[in-house]
Amino acid sequence: MSQPSASSVRVYLLQDDYARRRGFLGQHGFAALVEAEGPRGTSRVLVDTGQEASTVLANAERLGVDLGRVDAILITHGHYDHNGGLLGILDQVGAGGKLVLMHPDALKPKFAIKPRFRFVGTPGLTAGALEERGAVLLLSREPVELAPFLRTTGEVPRKTPFERVEGFLTLGPGGVDLVEDKLLDDQALVVRHRDGLVVITGCAHSGVVNTLLHARELVGEKRVLAVLGGFHLEGASDERLRATVQELQRLEPECVYACHCTGLRAFCQLMAAFGPRFRRLGSGDVVEF
Repeated sequence: MSQPSASSVRVYLLQDDYARRRGFLGQHGFAALVEAEGPRGTSRVLVDTGQEASTVLANAERLGVDLGRVDAILITHGHYDHNGGLLGILDQVGAGGKLVLMHPDALKPKFAIKPRFRFVGTPGLTAGALEERGAVLLLSREPVELAPFLRTTGEVPRKTPFERVEGFLTLGPGGVDLVEDKLLDDQALVVRHRDGLVVITGCAHSGVVNTLLHARELVGEKRVLAVLGGFHLEGASDERLRATVQELQRLEPECVYACHCTGLRAFCQLMAAFGPRFRRLGSGDVVEF
């Protein structure tokens, strides 16, 4: 028996570092509304909430989408440019009974050490703050099925030798010491489309190749229709860029749509490798599969 799949997937980019359409707002961060049409109706998931609610809400209004109708909010990891708008969005659209899904490590204090030491979490974002607003908080290290054709990746196994997480710290057990943060909270959303997988990443700190390998194994589908989001290749070495592009070509995604933390050098190399199958996205863009 064939597995349930979505007949169409529409992605609204509600926040990116740059607005590539007139009238939309750009701000460092990522937020995307994913609508997947399945056999029993449409599932709506907000993937990340950007740095500030005001930017996401303004772009959503201009696109004519109602964030109050989302079934769930997935936070891909615990950095401010992906969860900073969460409380503000819930305040505006209503949080009563709304599912908010994240890895437990996403609520840990987060620090970066490049180009300087700084806090990169979101002040005030706690389990208590979410529950006070009436949100239903689900903390999971494992994949979560949101519909028969729609699920999160959970923790992404690190298999490739060239995709390494470096430059981040968090608090150790008991909040005593600063320890290396491998960003185990990094995850993505996977939609089984009738023509292959549609994978939406936030930053792909685990590596975009690792993320796709895990998604294919998790769903049991080798075809990748599209990978979309931030690929965290800004500042990557030439070796990592070259290896990433080569492995992506081997995985043969039909579409590669990148934004946010991917970086100009990676944009150029991906465009050279994938030609018309590559697209750089920005705030206000809408793509449909």
